[in-house]
Amino acid sequence: MSSGADFGTVVASVLSRLNDLITAPFDAPDMLWFAIPLLLTSIGMALYAGRYKTEEMSWAAIFANTMVFVFVSLDIIREIYESTVPPSWENITTNPIFFSFSLALLGFGVLSGLIIYFHLVPKRIASALFWNLPVNVSAYVIMTVVYAQVAFDWYTIGAAVILFLIVFGLLRLLQHFQKLFMKHVEKPVVAPIKKITGPEKKGKK
Repeated sequence: MSSGADFGTVVASVLSRLNDLITAPFDAPDMLWFAIPLLLTSIGMALYAGRYKTEEMSWAAIFANTMVFVFVSLDIIREIYESTVPPSWENITTNPIFFSFSLALLGFGVLSGLIIYFHLVPKRIASALFWNLPVNVSAYVIMTVVYAQVAFDWYTIGAAVILFLIVFGLLRLLQHFQKLFMKHVEKPVVAPIKKITGPEKKGKK
């Protein structure tokens, strides 16, 4: 009985944290300047992948995805710097956890970029690790922790996985409608066949 109650508590906590992740931009509107581009690039890449299914992700695209972590880390540092009025670099000393977190994220982004830049792992592994959607969802979740003060714990990690699955499902649904639309637009037009009833008569000279 207690195990069932504990499981229900965990599920409720994860769903509550999922709600925190989704509603974070409403609690911290500054997130929108970064969240909206992440959303638009995810949609754009999904439409592109749906259009050109046989095209492989290039090394350049994989490298660009790793740079997202660098941009997020620098934006966290900017947020710490501007956390007071007027802005001050002394805020770093009063926010050592977030600053250390941003440095760790920056180091991860730089290290990942170097690994991809020098092709130190097979391309299949690189494209699986730094695919556009999981990178963007990870960046979004990190932003909710910094901007909206969402707690970073196992509940948040579970909620992040569910958020990824939800976004993935919605993008696949978008690709399905894209496929139906392209079939309708690109439907080949068959020219009518001229019916021949007999030999054509030559006109008189």
